[in-house]
Amino acid sequence: MDEVSFKFDDLDVVFGVRALATMMSYRQKNFFSKEAGGQLFGNRHRKNWLIEVATGPRRGDKRGRFHFWPDRRAEQAEIDLLYREGLEFLGDWHTHPEDIPRPSNSDITSIENVVRASEHSLPGILLCIVGRLDPPDGFWVSFHRATP
Repeated sequence: MDEVSFKFDDLDVVFGVRALATMMSYRQKNFFSKEAGGQLFGNRHRKNWLIEVATGPRRGDKRGRFHFWPDRRAEQAEIDLLYREGLEFLGDWHTHPEDIPRPSNSDITSIENVVRASEHSLPGILLCIVGRLDPPDGFWVSFHRATP
């Protein structure tokens, strides 16, 4: 699979092959598949973000067919480790058991809480929801701006 790009006003976001492979491997393709998710890491240069790594799921996550609650302690450990390796936390991702995913109200509330509660210098944080179809149709990607 090739890289996939999304544009948000003046921000260009590219999902690299390695990150895509991780997310796509957890698509909920059958009735018993559980939601999975993790974090997005990469590099940003002005208005261009490259998502290089998608982490997760982790042992401490709570997963079901229609829910995913991450292990926040494990997430912070990932942020610390990957930062030391030169990658920056840029967002969150999880799956939905639908071809073309749409965020739930709790998805939006959760990512907005992450934006508010995180200590970062980002202009905002990405949310990616992975459906059953290949991207771009099978991806919901949104950018949630930080407020000063």
